[in-house]
Amino acid sequence: MLFPGFGAELKSSDTEKNDTEQVLIDFSDTSVAAWRIVNDSVMGGISRSTLELHPDGYALFRGTVSLENNGGFASVRTRAQTPVDLSGFEGLSVHVLGDGKIYSLRLRTVKNGRLTRYSYEARFATTAGEWETHEMAYSDFKPVFRGNAVRGNPELNPDAILEIGFMIQDGQEGPFRLGVQRLSVY
Repeated sequence: MLFPGFGAELKSSDTEKNDTEQVLIDFSDTSVAAWRIVNDSVMGGISRSTLELHPDGYALFRGTVSLENNGGFASVRTRAQTPVDLSGFEGLSVHVLGDGKIYSLRLRTVKNGRLTRYSYEARFATTAGEWETHEMAYSDFKPVFRGNAVRGNPELNPDAILEIGFMIQDGQEGPFRLGVQRLSVY
């Protein structure tokens, strides 16, 4: 298994582009046990979130974002045992059930054998009550550290991805609810 929840190995190579979407994580047949919650409580905030399997076959990331105590974010993430090479693809797509809020798909990579301090994020807006698929090319992912752009703009190198996650942030106070059915590469 490349990432916790991967159903199959990828069928891509460094030299050959793949023209079809391949599912990395399908929550209709996997657990959420390998995912962990990281909220603003790491900085004194009081936002709360959970990730659980919904009976209809998707992961439900939900909770409440609070701006009190300099807070304002909630996230969930999973980590591979070793870096995953996704360079044979153009980007990532997510099939989600939205609530009208904006979320980030976040990636962390390994550089020179070490996990980078910053993340790469691509944002997507959801429509309340609608299932949607959002495609994010690798060029859409921008480096950030603690919510701020990283100087020098190091581009995402998709050949060493170690962590994948979702985040809600940027003053979107109140309850949130994001259903995630699958995450794919295309």
